[in-house]
Amino acid sequence: MSNWSALQVRTLILCFVLNMLDGADVLVVSFVAPVLTEEWQVSDAAFGLVFSSGLAGMTLGALFLAPFADTYGRKKVIVLASVIIGLGMLLSALATSLTMLAVLRVITGLGIGSILASVAALASEYAPDRYRAFAVTTATAGYPAGATLAGLAGSWIIPEFGWQGMFVLIGLASAIIVPVVLVALPESIDFLLARQPRGALAKANRYLAAQRLAEIEALPEGRSASKSPPIAKLFGSSYRLGTILLWGAFFASFFTLYFLTSWIPRLAIAAGYSLATAINGSAVFNLGALVGLFCLGWIAAKFELALLIVGFFILAFLAMLAFGAVHTPVLIFFIGLFAIGFLVQGGFGGLYAVAAKLYPAEFKTTGVGWGIGIGRLGAVAGPAVGGVALSSGHSLFASFLVFAVPMLLAALLTGLIARFCLAAEASDKG
Repeated sequence: MSNWSALQVRTLILCFVLNMLDGADVLVVSFVAPVLTEEWQVSDAAFGLVFSSGLAGMTLGALFLAPFADTYGRKKVIVLASVIIGLGMLLSALATSLTMLAVLRVITGLGIGSILASVAALASEYAPDRYRAFAVTTATAGYPAGATLAGLAGSWIIPEFGWQGMFVLIGLASAIIVPVVLVALPESIDFLLARQPRGALAKANRYLAAQRLAEIEALPEGRSASKSPPIAKLFGSSYRLGTILLWGAFFASFFTLYFLTSWIPRLAIAAGYSLATAINGSAVFNLGALVGLFCLGWIAAKFELALLIVGFFILAFLAMLAFGAVHTPVLIFFIGLFAIGFLVQGGFGGLYAVAAKLYPAEFKTTGVGWGIGIGRLGAVAGPAVGGVALSSGHSLFASFLVFAVPMLLAALLTGLIARFCLAAEASDKG
């Protein structure tokens, strides 16, 4: 990475950390659920309201708040979202009822949903051209890293300080990142050139110089004056097909991914493994996801990203079928979960980079945000369908078959996106 400037490295690290905090923010409820259901004397089904509330907030944030980054700036949205997340987490430590916690999870989810698209857009923009896919997937890898670290921390904090300790720790971390972002994270140069806020030329040249790029003498003509998020532009003649395909790919991959993250422990126990093995299996799955995201991004510097994602998703389909077909020794069980995490989340994380590549700077965050938001509908449906499948008594193979098929659909849609993107780029260059 010798051709990376200090600013580019700093931006990527901050994007990784922001996603890491988001991963911890999302999964914290999973870690405190066993304690809270007992303390508040509520059923697992009733506590599902808390999980659904968080997902609803994230969906709304991605659809309706994230697009404002194209109007007011990526950095401003990231700062505001971090404040919302920090406050939501800290207030959650004071929750005294299921309803109160559910409302606070909606608020926290708004921040989480609105931040992801801006982070992906900035990671892509501030990377050398050859490493843009690597930058986005590396930033996205912060998500499973944060989930893993939160799980490790929770095993010590919850017994010592109670469930409130987890919310306080992650809330403080989310609050502390705000001044760091204000000082160290750059604003999008594309945004500065398109919207041209006060001081845009000086800021743009400072960021260009820090990347060892040529400075500009004047801002381009044609300043964008609209204050409304450009959602309608996602369905312009040049982007309509890509948008529909992207939404479908996100939905299918979210559907499978959230089934796995929600039900791996329960599926493992149903298959005859011990509770300890089931919990460790979730950690191994997240470790595979982390490695898969790094590997996909690195390989994408040499090969077409979207086609790599197609390969990842097809292999994920095969791995899930093999995993569900036979009961294996614990070591093979862990290897299988590592491979599934590597392939499913590796390919899924690559979709963020594809989305960032698909849309121009003018509405890049809107495009990524809406892709994530629509995809999160799959995140809601996946665990719900998984619960029905488990309750109906189907075999492990049948359950994995149901959720492996969307990987083939995601592969097909991503392959069509690859063709669409290449055609769009060729016409733009022509």
